[in-house]
Amino acid sequence: MAASTDQGAKQRSVEFLSDGITIRGVLRLPSGEGPFPIVILGHGLGALKEWTIPEVVDALVGVGIAGLSFDYRNVGDSDGLPRDEVSHHGRIEDWRSAISYASSLTDIDPGEIGIWGTSLGGRDVLALAALDRRVKAVLAQTPVIKWHAALAARMAGYGDNLDRYQRELADDHKNRTLGKEPRYVPFVKPTGDDVKDGYIKQMTKEELRNYTGRLTLQTYQPTSMIDVIPLVKMIAPTPLRFVLAEQDFLPGQREAYDAANEPKSLIMIEGHHFSPYMTSKDNATFAAKEFFAQYLLHK
Repeated sequence: MAASTDQGAKQRSVEFLSDGITIRGVLRLPSGEGPFPIVILGHGLGALKEWTIPEVVDALVGVGIAGLSFDYRNVGDSDGLPRDEVSHHGRIEDWRSAISYASSLTDIDPGEIGIWGTSLGGRDVLALAALDRRVKAVLAQTPVIKWHAALAARMAGYGDNLDRYQRELADDHKNRTLGKEPRYVPFVKPTGDDVKDGYIKQMTKEELRNYTGRLTLQTYQPTSMIDVIPLVKMIAPTPLRFVLAEQDFLPGQREAYDAANEPKSLIMIEGHHFSPYMTSKDNATFAAKEFFAQYLLHK
């Protein structure tokens, strides 16, 4: 993690409840006296709060904005079973609980809360901003928009074999209703290149301490994903920023941006889906700092 430009910044581990499940995260506060505006940050599918997010938090803290990052239920430092299962509806509740927790803190201004999400976390924040008016600014970075069966099959490692994917998904669901253990699949890249592997290889041992490299097969159940585009239309008047990569493989991102009402802004960066964490990290981080400074600090 890069050193913060705010040498007086304070950091502490935190925990709060979401549906009775303990969610754990890290709160970082700027130097000086609060209350401070805050940005809550959420990671993507198969990722953890230690991945890239600390650099974004450092940039925010450097301009006087607090940052709260957390692991969703079932992954990383947070509790929840089955382990390594992404609960799409549960993630939204975890976000709502994070906002409630942050707004309860005496050193946080509950009227100045922003949310930042990347990849699947980007989808989360789009849905949340439409439904929770406590959010005063939202940034979606390379968001997952259209989670259809063909994409889910590729991400689960089935390639184009949609029939086998759907059959094994149904078999696993039946087995779990009978009390059997969930089936796990490797967390694999949905494209033919090695960009995800390259991203993971650059991480430190600390960043990978909770990484298992697997997800439950039911994580990739497409019917659990709501259509987010109608919700995007409901975000206004909350300010919205999209940060998209020129060669991202995920469909529907520009369609979602075009569906949003003003105020909104679009930042394009070079590269692919993982470039905001790699070659285009500085540009993506600046886009977040600039946006939240404008709408939470009103500069």
